[in-house]
Amino acid sequence: MKTIQIDDDLYQFIAANTQKIGENASDILRRLLWEHAEIKTVEVSLKSNSEETAVLKHENSAVTESTNTEVKNNELGSTIIEPQEIVTPSANDTVICKDTTVFNLLNKEEVATQKGAVGRFLFILSKLHRAHTNTFTDVLSIKGRERNYFGLSASELEASGSSIKPKQIPNSEYWVTTNNNTPRKKFIIFEVARQLGYAESDAEKLRELI
Repeated sequence: MKTIQIDDDLYQFIAANTQKIGENASDILRRLLWEHAEIKTVEVSLKSNSEETAVLKHENSAVTESTNTEVKNNELGSTIIEPQEIVTPSANDTVICKDTTVFNLLNKEEVATQKGAVGRFLFILSKLHRAHTNTFTDVLSIKGRERNYFGLSASELEASGSSIKPKQIPNSEYWVTTNNNTPRKKFIIFEVARQLGYAESDAEKLRELI
């Protein structure tokens, strides 16, 4: 096995493309290079059929020009063309692939470099938020017997208990209590994962990273 040196930004790129915990850099690079080769093959195939594609676009231009339309038949059998509403995403909309999970963003080695249980706790929560930005608000329902675990401000959490040491989850508007012991932090991570739709086995994998 050969040892090479790479810049930090390249390492971050490789780590960001991890698909499963424990996947090493060689496997990640091999997969990315294979995917790149497949894309090139598809591009060549598309180029060879470009003339046929151009003809199809020309034939369909009368229907798709300027607006989307839906063709319906009325009771008399004549054709009715009805305009369809075009929805344009706003600049504030967050677009996330439906197949994105925290395991696409989480690297076991990166987790290990975080400072203590609190650092690992916040790091995993940050990745969960990134993967599920649109539904992360559901974690606000996760509470202890006498206190809230999550809130939208430090003062909101401090109002539910004393000495809770609230910290903001990195790159999010959410706050979380951090004075819980390690087993409780593991429990919170497990509950967050379950709330966001992960199977119990995957939630267990995240819990064991704390």
